[in-house]
Amino acid sequence: PRRWPTNARPISAPGGGSASAAIAAVGAGLGAMVAKLTYGVRKFEHLESQLRKIIPGLHETALGLIPMIDADTNAFNDYVEAMRLPQGTDAEKKHRAEQMELGLKKAIEVPLQTMRIGDKAWENMLEAAKIGNVASKSDVQVGARALEVGIWGAYQNVMINVSGIKDSKFVSEKTAEAAKLKDRAAKFCAEILEVLDNRKN
Repeated sequence: PRRWPTNARPISAPGGGSASAAIAAVGAGLGAMVAKLTYGVRKFEHLESQLRKIIPGLHETALGLIPMIDADTNAFNDYVEAMRLPQGTDAEKKHRAEQMELGLKKAIEVPLQTMRIGDKAWENMLEAAKIGNVASKSDVQVGARALEVGIWGAYQNVMINVSGIKDSKFVSEKTAEAAKLKDRAAKFCAEILEVLDNRKN
């Protein structure tokens, strides 16, 4: 039989949701890095008050996204555990269905929270694109792309789990919010890339 390396076993978690949180954290972290590298440089002294405003937001967003990596894995595990509950009686079946729905709701709420946290970085990332050291513009380009991909990936994890939820109000509210955050990410990413394309080295 084929043996997988211990770090490449065929398990379902951590998966795309955790990866999305990690990628988004890298994106915000790159924006923070560029702002920090610009701060304190003599030729950018006139920008220090602006940099002092954007650095904390980007730094805190990156830190806030890191716990979402494990949170996403744990949310999925709750659903898996609910699937294993007994279903021999009507009462057991009802309890299992309720716990599975709760697990799915958590599996949606976690990537949605990843989207919410990541969304907080956009205004600061845009400012970093406008005033950050142009020698580091590729880092902001990668950061913006990574943040957008992380939010997009979290959106996909929201959407893949809604089909199993019977609570239509919950589904409607969460999918609408997720779509709005995804669209904002695409808009901001495009604007940041355009700003950077127009900056000269």
